[in-house]
Amino acid sequence: MTEDERPILAPAPRLDSIEIEGRDPVPVTLLTGFLGAGKTTLLNRILNGDHGLRVGVLVNDFGAINIDAELVEGVEENTINLTNGCICCEIRDDLVNSLEQLLTREDVIDYVILEASGVADPEGVVMTFLNARYEKLLRLDSITCVVDAEAIFTHADNEELTALKLRQIGFADMVILNKVDLVGPTHLEVIDEWIGQHLQRIRIVNAERCEVPLEVLLAVGRFDPAHLESQKQKSMSETSPQKHAAASQLFETWSYETDCPFSIENLQEMVRRKLPASIYRCKGIVFCSDAPEKRHSLQAVGRRTELTAIDDWGPRPPRTRIVAIGSGFDSGELTQLFDECLETATSDRNV
Repeated sequence: MTEDERPILAPAPRLDSIEIEGRDPVPVTLLTGFLGAGKTTLLNRILNGDHGLRVGVLVNDFGAINIDAELVEGVEENTINLTNGCICCEIRDDLVNSLEQLLTREDVIDYVILEASGVADPEGVVMTFLNARYEKLLRLDSITCVVDAEAIFTHADNEELTALKLRQIGFADMVILNKVDLVGPTHLEVIDEWIGQHLQRIRIVNAERCEVPLEVLLAVGRFDPAHLESQKQKSMSETSPQKHAAASQLFETWSYETDCPFSIENLQEMVRRKLPASIYRCKGIVFCSDAPEKRHSLQAVGRRTELTAIDDWGPRPPRTRIVAIGSGFDSGELTQLFDECLETATSDRNV
């Protein structure tokens, strides 16, 4: 083989350890949980909280964070600096790069919270944190999983979805069982029994709207590698590799944008009664004719729907942006359902 015929090798990945001189590793909490469980609600509480820590939050969906304008100190391309010292950053193309950029900022971060996607298997993210390259930069402090008490058994006949939910719970060292006010005591007992059948040593904290003391979330040092390995082995023994592979391909996304205003009544009615059962989660910012000066937040999990005013549009042009995540739905049908809720469509039907 001649010199020219030798294969070109790709550059080796960076293996050098990242270290910030004079700084200890920053503790990190990984926040997991299925779609619509309440992770963003919890993050909003932390960003608005008076906890005395300079918290850096990494999120997948920057627009979902609702921060009072009075708390905003400065806005960069993908970062919001808050007056209480917290920083909210959006994960762009790469989790590792976003994490490095956050932790290597000149201003010192005391703590980092990473919100994983609602459809993410936590193992890959955890293994990134445990990479020896980051041992001087960060320290995995805890893994918290938020669970929707009302919707936990939705689509229970889907084995892949059930396996994903169990893995999210199993990798956690604490579970926040959220929305307990929407179910009765018997339902809570069934949840405890179901989790106990599959997993051991899971600490469960009941909550409404993720109202839990911040002291149990931040700088608690719960992460135990031995527990992680135990849960990993148990999960692998109960769930085949084929199911793990299928889980990553379970979900489809759909998006919708329009400058036309919606009728609040028609939109709420449609989402509650006509949204396909194959849509697991639907959310967005909505322009409504009933209150055109206000931005409205749409949150839908199953048949439970919240459409609430959040703040004024201000100088921003009113525009609706909605995303949905599900499996096996008809995108054209979904678009038509939303089109029929527009104020212009309503007016045409009344003519």
